[in-house]
Amino acid sequence: MVMVMMVMGCNSGGVSGEGTEGGEGRGLSGAMMEVGRSAERAFYAFIELMADVLGFNVKLTTKKNEVGVYFNSLGAKLSKASEELEEVAKNAEMGVNKSSSSKNLIREAVNIAKGILKTLKGNLDLLGQVGDDKVVGETATNSQGTTVAEAELKKVYNALKAIVKVATDTGVKALKAGVITLSINGVDNKDGAKILATNNNPGAQDAGKAAIILTAVSGEEILDSIIKSGEGDVVLVAAAQADTSAISFAKGGSDANLAQNAAQASAVAGGIALRSLVKNGKLASGAADGSAGGK
Repeated sequence: MVMVMMVMGCNSGGVSGEGTEGGEGRGLSGAMMEVGRSAERAFYAFIELMADVLGFNVKLTTKKNEVGVYFNSLGAKLSKASEELEEVAKNAEMGVNKSSSSKNLIREAVNIAKGILKTLKGNLDLLGQVGDDKVVGETATNSQGTTVAEAELKKVYNALKAIVKVATDTGVKALKAGVITLSINGVDNKDGAKILATNNNPGAQDAGKAAIILTAVSGEEILDSIIKSGEGDVVLVAAAQADTSAISFAKGGSDANLAQNAAQASAVAGGIALRSLVKNGKLASGAADGSAGGK
């Protein structure tokens, strides 16, 4: 299971473009550009967390609620950007060389931008509430896994969906959908999905196959699979299909139902991501702690 976490872990430092540099006196255009950058940062934060591109430094000891602190810090930056926009509007309203129509247009633009930032911050704050004090990717000891808390799963799903909508509405390129199944490069890796089993133990070799699934997809494809799920998608009670969602995989089921070659690798990876980050979630393992395939 350590192998799975090493694949998921991000090991570069710092989020590119953090902060709201040069806010004082930069004018409406600069402040509005910050809205676009803020939407883009929120959009990519989850992708970066999963795909080892930038951002939060997930280690084997990182707790789920520490990831929440990271998302909360992004929300705090949006509050700062909103304050700067308000200053721009106030300065415009006091300007003696501006017409009333010009002042009104600036105020209207600022209010729209502040609304966008408020939406982003609210959803980042929701992401900050979905973890617990267990490590990211918490794994059972030679046992079946544990599904995620339903309320927190809904929070993360709705928050990510809202963030993606805001980001794409402000010009961020739409997400790329995954197309790879669990037969990767001609190799059968379907048993890797068994680490999501909630009724049975996986085999000792299945964690390695889960790592292959994770490396076969991008963080962008993982996020796409999550937001294309349905909020009410249920635990697997039959064999996984090509349209089985990340949320269903996160909720689990029997190892036999999970391990199906027709399933999308991005959906399985999305299920692993959600199980690893959301409260109460625990991955299954097929060996003793410290052994190959174990915790």
